[in-house]
Amino acid sequence: MNYIKETLWERFFNRLPAKEANDAIRILKRGGSYKDVDFFTLKEAEEQVLRYRGRAKAAIADYKLWKANTHIGRFFAVFRDREGIALRNHARDMANMFLEARRDYTDLSSLLMTSIANDTRGTASSDKGGRNG
Repeated sequence: MNYIKETLWERFFNRLPAKEANDAIRILKRGGSYKDVDFFTLKEAEEQVLRYRGRAKAAIADYKLWKANTHIGRFFAVFRDREGIALRNHARDMANMFLEARRDYTDLSSLLMTSIANDTRGTASSDKGGRNG
């Protein structure tokens, strides 16, 4: 199986129209080279991941409940099968949405940690060589 590796920036352009993707990237990079992602952006992404996780769990639970209660008469078999297909597709869609949101959150937090590590204001300068005077 081949996994498609796309960066966070590529995902912006793949999901959004070009103007909206450029605006989103500009907003993320507004703070300068050391402040690509701020804490509030990361917190909002985390809340989205938790929301999608709950929806995915509920959709999977609904499908499992439907699957367990298949002891309906043969007369309603057509409706039962259509309902099962719809519930399974919904569960897959919700799980996929959760996984994509989690991947975006992971990339945003990685970008934030990289930008913090590269911030020269928080580290001591090493160009003085350790002399006292």
